[in-house]
Amino acid sequence: MTADKKPYLIWLPVALVTALLSLSIFYTYYNQQVIHENHVIETEAEQIRSNVSEVLWGTIQGIDLGIRAYGLIREERFIDPMEKALANKDSLFGDIEKALLKQGFEMPVYYQFRDSLEAYVEFVNRMNFELKQGDDSTFLAMLSQDLGYNLWLNYDQFRQRIDAFENQVKAEADGRYQSASMNLYLAQIGLLMVLFPTMMLYVYYFRKSLRVSAQLIETRDARAELIRKQNQELENQVSERTKALRMQMSIIESQHEELMAVNQAKDKIFSVLSHDLRGPLNNLQSAIIGFHNKIFTPEEADMLLQKLETNFEQTNELLNNLLVWSKSQMKGISLEKDDFDLTESLTDLTEVFRETSNAKNITITNDSDEHLQVKAGREMIEMVIRNLLNNAIKFTPEGGVINIHAESKDDAAVVEISDSGVGMNDETVDTILKEGYVASTPGTNKEKGTGMGLMLVKEFIKLHHGTFEIISKQSRGTTIRFSIPKN
Repeated sequence: MTADKKPYLIWLPVALVTALLSLSIFYTYYNQQVIHENHVIETEAEQIRSNVSEVLWGTIQGIDLGIRAYGLIREERFIDPMEKALANKDSLFGDIEKALLKQGFEMPVYYQFRDSLEAYVEFVNRMNFELKQGDDSTFLAMLSQDLGYNLWLNYDQFRQRIDAFENQVKAEADGRYQSASMNLYLAQIGLLMVLFPTMMLYVYYFRKSLRVSAQLIETRDARAELIRKQNQELENQVSERTKALRMQMSIIESQHEELMAVNQAKDKIFSVLSHDLRGPLNNLQSAIIGFHNKIFTPEEADMLLQKLETNFEQTNELLNNLLVWSKSQMKGISLEKDDFDLTESLTDLTEVFRETSNAKNITITNDSDEHLQVKAGREMIEMVIRNLLNNAIKFTPEGGVINIHAESKDDAAVVEISDSGVGMNDETVDTILKEGYVASTPGTNKEKGTGMGLMLVKEFIKLHHGTFEIISKQSRGTTIRFSIPKN
């Protein structure tokens, strides 16, 4: 080896080592830049996902819950969630749009979702307007369209596109990092092959690079696990909120059906009242005029007074039932339980109706268990028994039989009132059991009624968590059985 070649042999490895070292240093620096850029990309992706999630929980849910709550309770504080959601909507969508434009997202997808949300906001504002105008039927009709569910589907599609796009951006960033890491690896191998003494330096940088890579992979895996858990939690929350919304819809529909049933019963009752109150009042007015003008003979006066007395008793029963029913519908009836002897109450009430039953030559028997003690609302249960005895006498012909039986069965007291009266067809029985109210029909001696008695009976038994059933056949009599817990 000549002296002329020694500088070449010395400087060539040095130049190669220097070049490889420079290349290694360059790629090490480049990797750090890529790591920083990946961190920025992941931070932006998390912010975008967070803002998109806020669209669901802060905007869509706020609008939906606000209008539904305001639909149930017309107080301004219940519309606040919707007002706040609308106030924050534009700034939130502005942040999302700015971030997506920076990343090069397909903006028509974003604009389509934004337009669908704006359309839903306009629809909800019209629902709010109908509520403020007092047009509940239009509001319920609009609510039944359930456009919020369609918006949720659009949101879910938009979120999936966002997730796919952010994953793609992250994959591209990871690709750049992998490419830079590969170039660094090749430079270090070349450096090792050129000069052995540089191996230690190479090993140092290589181990350092491996540590950085391991940290990056660990960070990436941790973030991936965190994102997976967040997505799972979000899906669970969406599922729970969806179930809650469906439950609210079910409650609203149930309340609407109950309200319609009460209104129908009210209309029927008021229709009966307008007739049944007018008749006795007209009779009373005619009697007063007749007595004032002294146009009745003593016999006619006695008959008229008996008729007026009967009308008064029927009207008094009607008003008592009406007052009890009105109280139950307006503010509810509080159940105050007392310990009392149910058999004694049955006996006393039988004596109350003794004169009425004797007038029709009806035999009333009572074979109830002795001293049947219960803890219940005494006034309610006695009103139930009075209404059932009154109906039994009313629809039992002269010479008929009514039997009362009460016994203890397990933890309940069971009462049966059977009569040999005209009975009912299956349609009437089904109407009473399902709706509670049925139009009254005259008794066997043309006795009048309102149809409210059985409605109150059902309501009071239900309030005691008891059971109520009717066994009846036309021309074969009726048995009404109810039970209430003894304690």
